Amino acid sequence: MLQLEIVFEDKKWRSIPRLQSRLEKAAAATQAALPKNLSFPVSVTLLLADNKAVQKLNRDFRGLNKPTNVLSFPQYKPRQLAKIGKEGGLVELGDIALAYQYVVVEAKKYHKILINHVTHLFIHGFLHLLGYDHLLDKDANRMEKLEQQIMAALKLPDPYQDGMPTKRANNTRRNKTKKT
Repeated sequence: MLQLEIVFEDKKWRSIPRLQSRLEKAAAATQAALPKNLSFPVSVTLLLADNKAVQKLNRDFRGLNKPTNVLSFPQYKPRQLAKIGKEGGLVELGDIALAYQYVVVEAKKYHKILINHVTHLFIHGFLHLLGYDHLLDKDANRMEKLEQQIMAALKLPDPYQDGMPTKRANNTRRNKTKKT
């Protein structure tokens, strides 16, 4: 079971045809692709906002005073999720926020179809709520492969093909290799 609440804070998001339906399908495909220990009833809230609102969230919660494409606010630490999921009932995973203007510019820059790019960013944010990250190369590889698998299940193009930088290439704070 999956509950997706979509909050259209910026009305420009409503100009994307069939967006809500696409995001609901993406949420279901994401949940279907998860390992068994993360397969339990969940609730996610998606805020479709503008750059100004996302910049404020980014500043207030991450200390970065600039807009970005997607932000995720997980309710639980990754190691807590499987245990909480076993307890039964609906698990409120957290919130995702997308910035309309940033996403539109990014889609144009990388020659992406807007609804496909939004779908990918939503999947990316959803995976962050579940504890996936891209701080280390091995984790980025795992996350990106799962994103590609989910997009393929939706019959959508590989989001990293033809121009979109991978998180490995795009994340300057991540360690390139884990030191032993």
